[in-house]
Amino acid sequence: MKTRNINLFLLFTALVFGFLSSCKKDDADIPISTKPEIGTLEIGSDNNQTVKAGSDLHLEGDIVAEALIDKIVIEIHQEGGGNFKLAKVYTDEKYVGKKNATFHEHMDIPSEAPAGQYHFHFTVTDKAGNSTTVESPLTIQAADAKVAFKLVFTEVDAHAHGDHFHDIADKSGVEPISVSFDNSGKALGDGHAHIKPAGVYKIDFKQFDAAGQEIQGQYIKDKATASLYKAFLTGGAFVLNSNSTTSSGAVFQTKETTYGDGSTVTGAVETTGITSYFTAGKDNAGEKDVAFVLRKFKDAATKATITRADWNRADYVAKYPGEDIIQLSFEMHAEEGED
Repeated sequence: MKTRNINLFLLFTALVFGFLSSCKKDDADIPISTKPEIGTLEIGSDNNQTVKAGSDLHLEGDIVAEALIDKIVIEIHQEGGGNFKLAKVYTDEKYVGKKNATFHEHMDIPSEAPAGQYHFHFTVTDKAGNSTTVESPLTIQAADAKVAFKLVFTEVDAHAHGDHFHDIADKSGVEPISVSFDNSGKALGDGHAHIKPAGVYKIDFKQFDAAGQEIQGQYIKDKATASLYKAFLTGGAFVLNSNSTTSSGAVFQTKETTYGDGSTVTGAVETTGITSYFTAGKDNAGEKDVAFVLRKFKDAATKATITRADWNRADYVAKYPGEDIIQLSFEMHAEEGED
């Protein structure tokens, strides 16, 4: 029995010393003077050294580390006197302890990163403490402005009569015209609505929440809610159709037919302008700076006093107490030959 225990002890001791000896041998095999090698490193889509704030930076390249990878560090700092910096350390098991690895990651660039020129550092450190760094210029572009509002112009068949339209019908083969706006109401892109002077357009007002869901229905969810809101089209010094000597003036007719709860909108004064119809008219051909305004009144009685001829009043603020909760400013180009 004692002999058996002694034999087991000797076997265990031999295994321990063998393991330690192996570790020492492995450590001794690490070429401590050989630095990691970084192959061609792709920085950005198609290696364009460019990324947009609010998106991610594509990075890909091959690494060879004879002493095995310990960590990979990325540092990005602003050039030209700026102090914005980014840093990230990668210690994933797919890299650490590996001699050969393909680094492929997408590094998030926050939307608040200032647009401009940056310096990029990619450093690989091995288990022997050796490091190799690849540097590159990097351009961070401004983040895309989020679309908070949109006006969609869709040409329809209709006839202007005084201050309103008759015989409104959809028109086939029509491509809608959209103007998008940021949260402040500033137009994005070229900020222009190119329309035909004599064309009649359905205008759909859209508002989006942070998730991109449409929320403009909140203003007409029922009659009681809608009684506090009305849309105006301000600026432009339009010749109104009702004042035109040629019957070629402008008409802006707010025209929802139902509230969000399914009940019917009755009468001209009940409409709000989440859906409306518009023509500039030939009397107003050319370029105009205008604004689509959604005004909230101090009391429900105010809306009932607004007629179809009041949509372009210069004194609407004083005339109808309340506040403009939305104001979308853009250029309207009512020109012949527009599609």
